[in-house]
Amino acid sequence: GVGDTFGTCFGPLSRNRRFGYRLGKGETPEEILASTTEVAEGVDTSIALVKMIKERCKGYRLDLKYPILFGVADIIEGEMKPLEGLNGLMSFPTRMENYDERF
Repeated sequence: GVGDTFGTCFGPLSRNRRFGYRLGKGETPEEILASTTEVAEGVDTSIALVKMIKERCKGYRLDLKYPILFGVADIIEGEMKPLEGLNGLMSFPTRMENYDERF
């Protein structure tokens, strides 16, 4: 629920937050994963979810519909630097969110 989301984003004990913090500091995903025995579930989940969306959703520019998710996966896979992802998100025009529950 919402509590889990807030805990993951802001909690100092969150494995996903620690992974993202270290990634933002310049470590590679491989370095982070090799140095810990803990599992940050969001790492594999974000990549799997992007793959599933690409396979099942037949839309144009899905990266524009799910910019945070696609950005996180690109950073984890080494296709984008964290600062590039942030700059990309901040350059999106303000728009109404899509509440279409079919996707």
